[in-house]
Amino acid sequence: MKPRREPQQGADPQQDVAEKAGRETLVIDEIAAEFSTEELLEFLEADQHPVEADPAFRERLREELWALVRRQVGSKE
Repeated sequence: MKPRREPQQGADPQQDVAEKAGRETLVIDEIAAEFSTEELLEFLEADQHPVEADPAFRERLREELWALVRRQVGSKE
């Protein structure tokens, strides 16, 4: 991986945007080359099936979120 180049003073911001877009396109192409269409479809198929969360996880999450809300309200008072 190349080190991130900091923008130079007076650099053209549009050139930086174009370079970033070019790098993103290369990354997307590299990732796409690693997976077949069938693998992608299989991965996306999982979104069509409902997944039930573990009841213990849901309860723990509810408690943690409620504690977070109470802390936030308490810090404002």
